[in-house]
Amino acid sequence: MIALRRSIVPLVLALVVLVVLFYAVLPTRTYMDQRSATAGARVELAALVDENDALRSRLKALSQPEEVERLARSEYNLVYPGEEAYAILPLAPQPVEIPDLWPLNALVTSLAG
Repeated sequence: MIALRRSIVPLVLALVVLVVLFYAVLPTRTYMDQRSATAGARVELAALVDENDALRSRLKALSQPEEVERLARSEYNLVYPGEEAYAILPLAPQPVEIPDLWPLNALVTSLAG
């Protein structure tokens, strides 16, 4: 009887420890995962709130006729009837100078002249 008790007590004790670990570790892991997800959601929410604020201010600016006119003139090159729009082209790029060390210079000069 004592031998049976000695072999059952460690098994029961191990089973109790496993049950306690299961109920203690699993909720802790879930809690940590939820806390991490909540922190990520808060960061995303802050970014979306900032973006909404910027869009609201942009909407308020676009409600003004002066801003609409400025955008129409600068981005779409629109003018009032009777006005003329001019576009100033950029300068042409400078020709590329090939150094004398270029291996095909002799071929280029022989073909050109």
